[in-house]
Amino acid sequence: MSGKAMKRYTVSLAGQDRELMVPAGNVAAEITFTDFPALPNLLEAFSDALEHPIGCAQLSAHLRPGAKVAIPVGSRVTDWMLGVRHNLGILLLDYLNRVGVRDEDVTILYAAGLHAIHKVQERFGEALLRRVRLVAHDPRDEANLAYCGVTSRGTPVWVNRIVAEADVVLGFGEISPTVQGGWCGGGKIILPGVAGKDTIETNHALSLAPPHTLFLADRNPMRLDMEEAADLAGLTMKVDILINSREEIVALYAGDFRKEHRAALPMARQIWLTKMAPTDIAVVYPNETRERYLSRSLFGCLEASDWGTRENGTIILVLSAAGGWAPPEEIPGESCGPEIFKLSLEELARRIVRKQGYVRGTVMLYTAKRVLSRKRVILVSDGISHGDAKEFGFAHSIRSFDKALSVAFGQHGPDATISMNLTRGVGWRCGPWIED
Repeated sequence: MSGKAMKRYTVSLAGQDRELMVPAGNVAAEITFTDFPALPNLLEAFSDALEHPIGCAQLSAHLRPGAKVAIPVGSRVTDWMLGVRHNLGILLLDYLNRVGVRDEDVTILYAAGLHAIHKVQERFGEALLRRVRLVAHDPRDEANLAYCGVTSRGTPVWVNRIVAEADVVLGFGEISPTVQGGWCGGGKIILPGVAGKDTIETNHALSLAPPHTLFLADRNPMRLDMEEAADLAGLTMKVDILINSREEIVALYAGDFRKEHRAALPMARQIWLTKMAPTDIAVVYPNETRERYLSRSLFGCLEASDWGTRENGTIILVLSAAGGWAPPEEIPGESCGPEIFKLSLEELARRIVRKQGYVRGTVMLYTAKRVLSRKRVILVSDGISHGDAKEFGFAHSIRSFDKALSVAFGQHGPDATISMNLTRGVGWRCGPWIED
């Protein structure tokens, strides 16, 4: 690389800025997050969306005095937007009151699926919770689950009984990329949001079939299965938002959960994805919080880089792994240890279909291991031993980024094209432009 003009990139490793130098002429793509301005009048946009939904009748047409209303709410940013951030929940309750639905007939469900539940009361806020009942969904509490039938892919559907018995189910969520389901939003508020553990695990086993699930909706069997489950559970209407890097709402969609979701995806792609041709080499950095733990750095990053590299491409994963495999505060039974990631792809698949251990976590490791099995992945990290990296399936474990890049050039030649995915904060969700 001597004599070549270099381009400087900065990442944060264990709290310290580190420079990555890359030949400027080889950089063919830089994956970025696109910010849009916040909606100028959010409350007006919210009311308008409810009265002019996409693909279904307006919300008021579904309501009557005395109707039982269930409002499952996502667990990433939409909980506090319904609550303390924007008080959209107050606006929604006032709307329901005007058509005769009393506050006591409304239940908000914290739809976290198998995710851990944190600071729920704090995020919804006292003003909202003085008026309405809040229930944190527990997918393991079988006594409070109702059976709704079986999807065409064989997933038995149990959902929270409050949802199953409601007259109207109005979901509230956010759309961004996710390995499981391709994109958040739409019917995903039901499965995994308010589904039972057995339903979630059976659905997640569908990740074994396709080579990719990330960034896909209509070609994603997991997503399509989730949507069938939402049909069986009776999801009446869905509200989904798109946000910018400051977690401000930039667009809002409401209506039939399939139609509003697909209507939102063109703008979602503009926000999260970058138009580019596949490159020989992909350099990827998770973000400043995920990079401290290897387990958290695998999800999404590798699959996005798989999409963005040619068939024989090389992925360079840069992180500190200063905390090792995973945070010590992770709840036992809610994560997979490093010994699971050392299993072969076949052994991981067997654990998934047999529902051994924490299936959702095993599915995430399976998708990462699948990339390791078909692409050359170089780990650049101080926190993972060479022996462990080899057992995990990395092609190389190298402490120096410069050396890792040199190895990649040795495999692809001096004119190899490079894509850089180093976006901080939201970077682990960003990727190359993929259409269904």
